[in-house]
Amino acid sequence: MLKLKYIALFFITFVFACTNQQEKVIVEGGTPSVKVQSESDAVSSTDESMGITVEDDLSQDELKNTIYTKKLIEVGDRVFFDYDKTRFKKEGIETLKRQARFLLDNRAITVTIEGHCDARGTREYNLALGERRAYSVKSFLSSLGVEEDRISVISYGKEKMQATGDNERAWAQSRTAITIINP
Repeated sequence: MLKLKYIALFFITFVFACTNQQEKVIVEGGTPSVKVQSESDAVSSTDESMGITVEDDLSQDELKNTIYTKKLIEVGDRVFFDYDKTRFKKEGIETLKRQARFLLDNRAITVTIEGHCDARGTREYNLALGERRAYSVKSFLSSLGVEEDRISVISYGKEKMQATGDNERAWAQSRTAITIINP
């Protein structure tokens, strides 16, 4: 008899899930669960006897950080550089203008500019180059009105490659400065 109830519960849940597919909602940082009020209600389950709850695994600050990070990625979170250069490519100007607007609209957040290099050159040279690249982005954002004390810089040089491969395409992807939201 108990097996029959579980089979009936599975069947009802399956039918309910198939008939109520109006809109899918993506939940990040949460654990969705379906709760049935009692076992006897499960056999004759209706919409009122089932409730869907979502338990949030993220703190309020982590949730805000996640939202801000997604918005920053939408406006553009990185600019690229030519080989051995600290001046970002022209395409980066529009990206940085959008970043500046985003940062000016969200004055409560701070960011870090990560400077990256390709695999060529010594570790020390690339750390210095990555730092100069990060500072060039910071300087440009500051010239657009973003307060300097909201922007920190760090260089990863060639320690955190953005693309794998030993060719120009991979190297070009690694020569970048990435803006990230601070926690």
